[in-house]
Amino acid sequence: MNRAKVSAGAFYNPHLADEILGAASLVDHLAMADPPEKSDPHFSKIREQFTLLLHDFIGQLSDPVPRHSLQRARELADLYGSPWIAEHFQCVHTQDGRYNVDYVFPPLYTEEFLERYIENAVVLKQAVGRPLAIENIPRYFSVDLDEMTEGQFLRKFFETSGCSLILDISHAWLGAYYQGRSPQDYITDLPLEYVQELHIAGVAHYSDLEGPWIGPVEPTEEMLKLAAWTFERLPNCQAVTFDAFSTLLKPGMIPRTMERIRRELNLG
Repeated sequence: MNRAKVSAGAFYNPHLADEILGAASLVDHLAMADPPEKSDPHFSKIREQFTLLLHDFIGQLSDPVPRHSLQRARELADLYGSPWIAEHFQCVHTQDGRYNVDYVFPPLYTEEFLERYIENAVVLKQAVGRPLAIENIPRYFSVDLDEMTEGQFLRKFFETSGCSLILDISHAWLGAYYQGRSPQDYITDLPLEYVQELHIAGVAHYSDLEGPWIGPVEPTEEMLKLAAWTFERLPNCQAVTFDAFSTLLKPGMIPRTMERIRRELNLG
């Protein structure tokens, strides 16, 4: 497949800033999960050396994003010079605001949720004045309230909203695992032509689930090969990101993983 140069990057982990600054030959961009601390002595160099992507929590798109959150997103996007902004297909709290269900809960795949996500995503994109890319979230249990498949929901969303997809390959692997499907079959059902950014992460055993979930670990060879298989099917992908943001990350993990990702996906 002939394609323009694809940017390879990682998440900015401030405790590893010196190492990241020294890995300029491996890292083209950094995703920003948190705003920079005022006391961060490295951020000015980080901003000069790398393309920065806003990947902070802005708001759950099943509900209107509060005005102060839109303002915060605009300010961060301007600070970073972010070419696009990111959010997740997530529900963080219940509609009445009484309960927090964590960021890993995806929407119900219904017409009502679809309309809400489209409306709120368009408002967010217009308010920040930048393209919006939204990341898939896996389910770890079955729900009998869906009116369409995840793939159908995503395709309708992207066709109408004008947004793009951040495909987290490890999220897709987890979604397939908990549905008892092959990862390739699961991924093929998604609207791959809308993928702008590919995320690659590691998974580890999570005791509360008694099964695998995202963890601050390196991706396995199996995960990298699945990412490479998927990447060949993404005609419009512009960036590939090692998705690991945690103070548990040890020195050496980011450059080592970036070398593996570049080699496996033939990114140069």
